[in-house]
Amino acid sequence: MGFYTRRVAPRFDDERKTLDLGIADLLDAQLLRSIGFGNRGGFERMWLGQAIHSSYQEEALSLDPSYRTEVVLRHSFEHRGFTVTVHGRLDGLRRDDDGALVVEEIKSIRRGVTLSPITRELYQRQASLYCWMLQAARPEEKIRAELVLIEIGGEGALREAVEWNWRVIEVGVKRRLNTLLRTYKDEEKARQERREASQDLPFPYPRLRKGQERIIDAVGNALNEGEHLLVEASTGLGKTVAALYPAIRYALEHNKRIFVLTAKTLQQEMATQVVALLDRDGVFHSLRLRAKAKMCANDQVLCHEEYCQYAREYYLKLQQHQVVPRLLAETDLLLPEIVFAAAQRAEVCPFEVSLELAQRVQVVVCDYNYAFDPYVALTDFGPEASLEDTILVIDEIHNLVDRGRRYYSPTLSTERCRRAGDSVAWGGAAIHGELSELCLELERLIREVVEESAPPGGERSWALEAMLPESELWRLRNKLDHAFVDYLEYRKATRTLTADDLFVDLYFELLRFLSALTLADRAFSHFVEKQDGDCRFRILCKDPSRFLGAVINRCHGVIGLSATLSPFEFYRDLLGFDPARTSLLQVASPFPSENRRIVIDHSIETTYRERQSFYPLIAERLAAFAEAVPGNCLALFPSYSFLAEVSGRLRTTKKRVAIQNPGDGDRQREDMLDMLRSAIFGDVLLLAVAGGVFAEGVDYPGDVLKGVAIVGPCLPALSLEQQLLQEYYEERFEKGFEYAFIVPGMTRVVQAAGRLIRSPEDRGVIALFDKRFLRSPYRHHLPADWLEGGKVQALAGDPWEAARLFFARD
Repeated sequence: MGFYTRRVAPRFDDERKTLDLGIADLLDAQLLRSIGFGNRGGFERMWLGQAIHSSYQEEALSLDPSYRTEVVLRHSFEHRGFTVTVHGRLDGLRRDDDGALVVEEIKSIRRGVTLSPITRELYQRQASLYCWMLQAARPEEKIRAELVLIEIGGEGALREAVEWNWRVIEVGVKRRLNTLLRTYKDEEKARQERREASQDLPFPYPRLRKGQERIIDAVGNALNEGEHLLVEASTGLGKTVAALYPAIRYALEHNKRIFVLTAKTLQQEMATQVVALLDRDGVFHSLRLRAKAKMCANDQVLCHEEYCQYAREYYLKLQQHQVVPRLLAETDLLLPEIVFAAAQRAEVCPFEVSLELAQRVQVVVCDYNYAFDPYVALTDFGPEASLEDTILVIDEIHNLVDRGRRYYSPTLSTERCRRAGDSVAWGGAAIHGELSELCLELERLIREVVEESAPPGGERSWALEAMLPESELWRLRNKLDHAFVDYLEYRKATRTLTADDLFVDLYFELLRFLSALTLADRAFSHFVEKQDGDCRFRILCKDPSRFLGAVINRCHGVIGLSATLSPFEFYRDLLGFDPARTSLLQVASPFPSENRRIVIDHSIETTYRERQSFYPLIAERLAAFAEAVPGNCLALFPSYSFLAEVSGRLRTTKKRVAIQNPGDGDRQREDMLDMLRSAIFGDVLLLAVAGGVFAEGVDYPGDVLKGVAIVGPCLPALSLEQQLLQEYYEERFEKGFEYAFIVPGMTRVVQAAGRLIRSPEDRGVIALFDKRFLRSPYRHHLPADWLEGGKVQALAGDPWEAARLFFARD
């Protein structure tokens, strides 16, 4: 199984003259690389292969008292001045009737598939290496090896004896070590060149903004001490470049890797621009990692060599065309479009090439998912991977709390079951009928449990905490496992495998759901809900800290950046940072306060109970404010429904109104941004939702934006989920309502307001529509530099009048 995961490079320590490596490092395991099995998408290898291993091992343990599983081996020896330590873990070990120890190398194979000679040889070499390590530890024992080949969906196991020779293995190991040492010396020369260049790496701007020097010093100190740092600094200060400059210098000097993690595509684009500024002299390599679906060259995202020419003979073509070395030689900043074009010319998978490059570059810019989502994360971030040479720079880190919750909060719904069942029912084979019935059985189970829990009153939508039928779900999982294998084999045999398969999606949703069930503790809540006829089982992860922290605290250092990290303890603890290693740096806005006007309209109420009667007044006063602003205006609402109520009543003759819709994609977003940037359309009033793409992580440079209106504190909607969070936060922090509602709501407010002032020259007005902004506890979450003389009441006023007077000065 080890061949199908991306291995960590051998670990050299020149000072101690030590080399640590795994069994895979002694093999050219890349020769076994098959797209669909190597990285995300290989259903057999990712899930079923592991299940088959476990099933076989459990049976062997019950039948043979001498049988041992997952036996850890370690062998040390001297080679060319280095103390070499090889680590390994063999699948099974048993004692034969003649007293010999038998090493078992277990492999799962597809039904009816014969191993190729090269694959069989590599499996045999792996088993032989385990024998060699075991013999070194037990020289008096007689040791043999077997390949145990288990057919997916079949019965029993095929055993093949493996012949091995101590001297042959020794010679092969030394030859491989010589290759590794040569590669290491070449790479060490390149590292030394980067170390020397890091001393002269210039800051990309002629002068520092006020506050940037504090960030540069704090980041450098944190990394020197191996600590974590959370930086709260105003939007537009330039905290990303101020954090990346010392981080990259440190990484180059100490041979570390940097991952710049963001929550949105626009933030990745901005981070990539900053990295490019810092590497104008070509000192290091950097890569922007784009989502797999957007890097698919066959427009199917179907990762299997039988269906995609870019997956077929992937590794051989990669080597033949030298794609990775050529890209590294020709380009310092590896953008997705550059990687895509080079991979397409060589007819190899562009996404896989991106992953190859990610192993070789010094800086990777990518989404949070690639570090923290357990089902998407790169192997670099796996539970057993070492991260002591890794530095994370996490942009807008406040978003990671919600994202972390979602990673461990799966759902099962009757609607998904019904659609999956309908999709397979059209097939004419016996397997289609079996799958359709299993989907129907899962649908019935969910519906029955939900209906039994229904509250009196007959409401169409409701949610309640409930016990979930765990044993019944596991029973169904066993049935689905067997049917799933048969289904895949049928689809392959009939060449009808497709990228979008509703049954396959449902199967993995069930696996993810059951995985979350096994994690149950007080940080999780289980509930059932009904939404307009759709019945659902849901798991809510209220506190993702132990999962996020398992990654964060293995890293050499983590730098988290945001304009909103208050209260500090809330974010530190829910993100899983080790309090003993983590500090906070707060940097005030460097921009002149006279360049902005903040006004709170205390004539408006937006509480759920009162808002309906205020819709007309909000529309009237928002239109008046926008018309008083000589330029583009951005108005943000707590929800799409709230936005729709106000937009339907809004009347303005001086602004072109653009509205964000729930189904908008990248193209609609770019069209709206182009509308704001272009003078052709005249002044624009953009109505959007707080916390969305127009409210966070996007720049409106220069005169693109002159006014921002935020309607209400943007609290999350009242739901069972938020109530459960409130109860949890009350128990843990004794601040239930504040942490569950006010903190996320006011974070959206401050983030949205930060879109306006991005440079010392920017000018504009921020209008907050709701009297609650003047009251406790909401006012305590307004930035200190917003308050005139420390008194929030000084901000009260009419947004139209405030904007008219402010811009009259111009």
